[in-house]
Amino acid sequence: MSGELWQLGPLRVEPGQTLRGVFQVDVGVTRLNFPIALINGTEPDPVVLITAGMDGDEYAAIEAALRLIDEIDAGRLAGRLMICPILDPLSFEALQSQNPLDGLFLRHVFPGDLEGKPTQRLAYFIYQNFIAHSDTWIHLHTVETGEETIPCVWTTQTQDAELNEQSRLLLQQAGPVTGLLRPPQPWEPVAASISASTALLVSQAGARHCHDAAAADAHFGVVRSVLAGMDMLNGVAASAEDKPARPRTYLDCEPLLAGRTGLWQPAVHPGETVQAGQVVGVIRALDGGSAIEQVTSTVDGMVLAVRTGLAARPRLRLALVAHRPQIETH
Repeated sequence: MSGELWQLGPLRVEPGQTLRGVFQVDVGVTRLNFPIALINGTEPDPVVLITAGMDGDEYAAIEAALRLIDEIDAGRLAGRLMICPILDPLSFEALQSQNPLDGLFLRHVFPGDLEGKPTQRLAYFIYQNFIAHSDTWIHLHTVETGEETIPCVWTTQTQDAELNEQSRLLLQQAGPVTGLLRPPQPWEPVAASISASTALLVSQAGARHCHDAAAADAHFGVVRSVLAGMDMLNGVAASAEDKPARPRTYLDCEPLLAGRTGLWQPAVHPGETVQAGQVVGVIRALDGGSAIEQVTSTVDGMVLAVRTGLAARPRLRLALVAHRPQIETH
């Protein structure tokens, strides 16, 4: 077996082997067990970081990450994988999105602070030990409960032309899913990937608190497709799901916001195309009577997400429309 011994902190893994283990992480008021799997293939490069569970209730993403650990054969992997299936073990244990020790969301505090609050210390540990040492970071993400979405992948564009090209390539390798060249909502860990000069791809599918097999399959398929596109699945005959297909990529996305308080009734579904000026839903008075606001699309595009909850309030995002499709050049 070719390859090299891989040591990450106290963990050592031989080439062609998968090691499951935990790091003891000091977050100030306690020490937590941080789960990780290291998959050491036949080559030392590239190093790909795969993460899930940044919010502890993102179950479909966590399930996909655990499945990847089980199913990827280290003996046929050209490169190395670091898979962190539950980035915030304390919020996972508490069955919620934020860390119960300080009430902070891990996604809001990257790249962290060694002397900060528990969640900031955890973010610092993740950044220093994993993000900063990976060539590519694939994060598996779910949306908040109360939204219906279609699976999509997204990345970001920076001042670094080389990093931008790597990010665009990841979108192309992600398979036949909708791609975005910028995050559909603010996502602070983007800054951490830019600081580390690590190409980032986020797979978004499913909703929090849900055991969603279809969403887990979508995440799994994205990762397999990217690894195949990077020629990391060495010696494996590519199946149809492993053959990267160019997704439809959009350059931007537009949130459609409520202007009034009332009862939200959507008129469109994720995956449908809309035109500027088209009604995507109405807000009715709280007594269920007359419509007090028609919510219309401001752009031509495709609906990525629609709020399914009944309540509307000013500035609440009711729908998200991807627009400005990228023109393919050959």
